[in-house]
Amino acid sequence: MAALRRRRLAAEFNQRRNILNQIEPGPLALDPVTGWRFIDHGQSSELTELARRCADLFASFKRDGGTDQVLARNPSKRFLLGVLSGNELLAQPDLVKLMVARPIVDAAAHYLGSVPRLEGAVLWWTPPNASQTSSQCWHIDELAGRQVKILLNCSDVTPDCGPVHFLPADRSDAVRKQIRHRRGRVSDQTLFERVRPDEVRQATGPAGSAIMLDSSRCLHFGSRGNERDRLVLAFHFFAADAPVDSRYHIELDGFTGPYAELDPIQRLAMAHPR
Repeated sequence: MAALRRRRLAAEFNQRRNILNQIEPGPLALDPVTGWRFIDHGQSSELTELARRCADLFASFKRDGGTDQVLARNPSKRFLLGVLSGNELLAQPDLVKLMVARPIVDAAAHYLGSVPRLEGAVLWWTPPNASQTSSQCWHIDELAGRQVKILLNCSDVTPDCGPVHFLPADRSDAVRKQIRHRRGRVSDQTLFERVRPDEVRQATGPAGSAIMLDSSRCLHFGSRGNERDRLVLAFHFFAADAPVDSRYHIELDGFTGPYAELDPIQRLAMAHPR
């Protein structure tokens, strides 16, 4: 599918790759070997502001009874409950423009090898829970060979908030090769037979801190064992020829209104092939 999409979009893909020569990796560049980086509160003014706006949105959502409605719709699930996702976020242009701020796009571009596209986004709320299923188990995101996912803490996240746990890409690659893993979940027992506990990282930090993560390479899980609420905005970038769109796909119809302010690189990051 990637080859077919690349053939159909050959001119655009080459443009995105050639433009990379005009872009510096910037202060948020990911390590190409380990596939991740931590961004502390205040290190990125755009992410700090984005976290603040998301927290305000969630507070309003909660006051209006939104959390009760979400829980009623998901009686058997108490983790990763969507507050806003996909094209719903286009009604919040200030949020979307912060997601494609140049330091973020430039870092993603250099990791992925071309100007990427903002594939999708979702504001997740996880209340206290005791489950261990689905994405609460070790896995990789299988929609693309590589991606840059930003997991932005919109509330203070401590170890009792069910933070994302992950294994850096180089160690994940080695473990997956040993166990011949291609898809599906990996048990704690299987992983820790090959990995020391101190090799596992946690995406903890104050509101406004974030992890930039290649979740297609880094084994990870999250929202497990929450004793307190966690609010996180997840948004991710794919190369333009990624074969599959996510459930939280964002597609902007045109660069009008607030989106007219986007520069050419940001417009490429928001453009999606139809």
